[in-house]
Amino acid sequence: MSNQIHVRRIDVEEVQIAREFLFKMVKKLFNTDENPLYHHDIINLKEAYIDNKKNTLVGAFNESGELIGTIAVKQFVDRFKVLEGMYKEEVTAELGRCYIDESLRRKGIGSLLLEELLQFCKESGYEKVYLHTHRHLPGGFDFWTKKGFVITVEEGDQEETVHMEKEVL
Repeated sequence: MSNQIHVRRIDVEEVQIAREFLFKMVKKLFNTDENPLYHHDIINLKEAYIDNKKNTLVGAFNESGELIGTIAVKQFVDRFKVLEGMYKEEVTAELGRCYIDESLRRKGIGSLLLEELLQFCKESGYEKVYLHTHRHLPGGFDFWTKKGFVITVEEGDQEETVHMEKEVL
């Protein structure tokens, strides 16, 4: 499967395709529509991930050129009360927007996306990658654990939020 998949950074010509894919996945996984409070990076995708050299959005494309998965990274911003002061913003990347088309999960696409993203983090001078996930998301927590991410804080909140990190090697 993975030899038919092409993984690369999303470019400016693909912004609309990426935005549509991301909002489709947000709707499926969180049953929510576009919300500027939570989806500022998707709405302003070019500015957030293409124009900013410390950030990137990586896409997985099938043999037909269709976008089937994404993963993003941006410089960490200390915005979570439970994490206050834990991370140095300039050397910490925040991973997010990792979505794989549901019919193609568990076929190595997430691993390919993560490899590309970690290489970007290394080249960009990041020392640590932070992410948060929710235990109710299909396969997410187990995937991150298998990829070497460790829990830093588990909130025990209604959203089952788990904060995790991994060193950039």
